[in-house]
Amino acid sequence: MKLARALMSLLLAVSAAPLFAVEAPEMKIEHSIVINAPPEAVWEVVSDFNGLPRWLATITESRIILGKNREVGAIRELRRANGTKVQEKLIVYEPWNMSLGYTYIGGQVGATDYFPTMTVSDAGNGTSKVVWKAHFKRVAYWTDEPPPGQDDATPLNTLNKVYVMGLESMKQMIEGQ
Repeated sequence: MKLARALMSLLLAVSAAPLFAVEAPEMKIEHSIVINAPPEAVWEVVSDFNGLPRWLATITESRIILGKNREVGAIRELRRANGTKVQEKLIVYEPWNMSLGYTYIGGQVGATDYFPTMTVSDAGNGTSKVVWKAHFKRVAYWTDEPPPGQDDATPLNTLNKVYVMGLESMKQMIEGQ
C-alpha cells in the first residue's frame, strides 16, 4: 500500500511538473520607415530573400541552400559580420500583399520562436512604408535565470538595433538608385 501511494505521488508530481515550468515571455518589436520610391520598387528589394547583404551590414553573405528565391519553403544560409551562420526558412510569401515572413531553422540563432515579417505598403505620393516586425523569445526560454547573452534584453536590444539600421540602410540604397 505504501509503495502504491509513493508511486502515485511520484506520478502526480511528474505529471504536474509542466504546470510549474518556467516559460520566457514572448517579446515583440516593430519598426517602420517611409521610402521615397513606389511600392513595387521597394517590394523588389524586400522580397529578395537572398538579398540581405545588399542593405543589411550585419549580413556579409547569403545563399539559398534549398528551394528557390521568392518561394515559400526556400532556405537561406546567412553569414553574419562576426562570422557566425544561421539558416532561415521563408514561411510566408505574398506578393499580392507585398508581405513575407520567415523563421530560424538552424545555426547560431539569436532568439527562439523567432517569427519576423516584412510588409511594404503605399504611403501616398509615390512613397512606400516598410514595416519590419517580429515576435520571439530569449534563447534560454526554460529558466528564470538565463546565462549572460541568453536573457530577454540581449535579443531585444540586438534586434531593435539591427531592424532600425537595416531599414535606414535600405532607404538609402533604394533612394540612391
